[in-house]
Amino acid sequence: MAILACCFYLLLIVLLGYTLLSVIRPSNQLTIVQLTGLCPVVGAGTMGLLLFWISLMGFAPSRQVLAAIGVVTGAVLVVLKNKQRLPGIKLVANDLDEGDGWIVIPVGIIMAGMAVIVAGAVTSPLTEWDALAIWAFKAKVLVHAALCPTPIYFHDTSLSYSHLDYPLMVPFLTAGAYAAMGTVDDQTGKLVSAFLDVLLVPMVYLGLRWKLRRLPAACLSAMVAVLPMMLRYGGTGYADLPLAMFYAGSVFYVSRWIDQQQWKDLTLAILFSVFAAFTKNEGLVLSLMNGVVILACGLWAARRRGWMAATMFFAAWLAMDAPWLIWSRNLPHTHEDYGSKLLSSQLVTHLPRLKEIIPAMVVQTAEFQVWGLFWIMVGMLALLGWRALARPYVLALWILLGLHLMSYALAYSVTPWDIAVLMPMTLDRLFLHAVPAAAFLAGWHWAEAGVGHQRVGKMKQTSTVKEALDI
Repeated sequence: MAILACCFYLLLIVLLGYTLLSVIRPSNQLTIVQLTGLCPVVGAGTMGLLLFWISLMGFAPSRQVLAAIGVVTGAVLVVLKNKQRLPGIKLVANDLDEGDGWIVIPVGIIMAGMAVIVAGAVTSPLTEWDALAIWAFKAKVLVHAALCPTPIYFHDTSLSYSHLDYPLMVPFLTAGAYAAMGTVDDQTGKLVSAFLDVLLVPMVYLGLRWKLRRLPAACLSAMVAVLPMMLRYGGTGYADLPLAMFYAGSVFYVSRWIDQQQWKDLTLAILFSVFAAFTKNEGLVLSLMNGVVILACGLWAARRRGWMAATMFFAAWLAMDAPWLIWSRNLPHTHEDYGSKLLSSQLVTHLPRLKEIIPAMVVQTAEFQVWGLFWIMVGMLALLGWRALARPYVLALWILLGLHLMSYALAYSVTPWDIAVLMPMTLDRLFLHAVPAAAFLAGWHWAEAGVGHQRVGKMKQTSTVKEALDI
């Protein structure tokens, strides 16, 4: 019964995402990949924010709250249907290329990887320290008490090991599952973790398919799906894969905005950036980097639209994330408190530590038992398709990836922990956040090298949003 209730909750998340996408209308038709990937991702981020905002009003997650969200979602869908605003659903591809029949192999690999993650999640209890002591612990607090008034937990420094100031996207999504089930069940609640984690793969495929033909896009997605790190942390209750998932959407739509200047892409870039900022502290920095790159591209192109886009990005980002920033500003910070340290003089005094940190990060990319050949493959495809660097959206994503990794290097430089101990314990998870951007770059460079030439050419001729999202 608990599993059934949790599944209905996940269905509500998908329906919520479909509703929001129907309002934004990124395309006139949703493909199967968008329906099974993009809708759940948008729905998950929206549900997490809604539960947070409702909790600020004094209502903890409950079946009544979820029912109210469901009723409003259904009402909006009825209105959109009456106004003929619902996008259609494309069940069958009508533009198969030669060799696409082989796609069953990478799809089979993807399904096998996802099955391993889901099976591992629902057949084992919480065993990882961060999952148990941070994310699931917060979910238990949130399902029992609304954020107004602030629960005592958030100011109890004896519980500082649970990082009282960490963002609440994953805890609220888990608390929603507890509310739907009517009980706190860690093991069944891990179904939410598996649900969020496997969604990274369709998001990666969506970004790859933009410029790459179907088969190579599926092959690269399959490589991501069975990464040792993906199988290691998928379904364990960590927030790293959900962050990677939301970050994948943000950098993909930032890149699409830079290339095509479609306001719908900018809207989705903002949404995904806000979701990432509310998932982990790292996401806050990464989401702001998205806005900085949008602004820089606008200044470089000297377009009024670029200025407007950057203004819209930061205004919308602040409006949606302000409730969390205001509510959390007085929460106790741990002795790590990377944000304050990075903005202080400590950063300058600790810069020499980069001589040790950067080589360790480079070595990490060659750890076969952790990454297989993923990072080596990214480098090889970048060299093979070097002409892609002439594309503004590719160059922008390289800049974002560089800033991403450099921000982590700087965080290590100011950590109070011994980096010789800390880096081997955490570096793999931090690199996991960067996997989507690296996968996109690999695919887009591959397309420029010729494998995706026919597809890109077709898109240039039509240059419509519908064609660009035709999966």
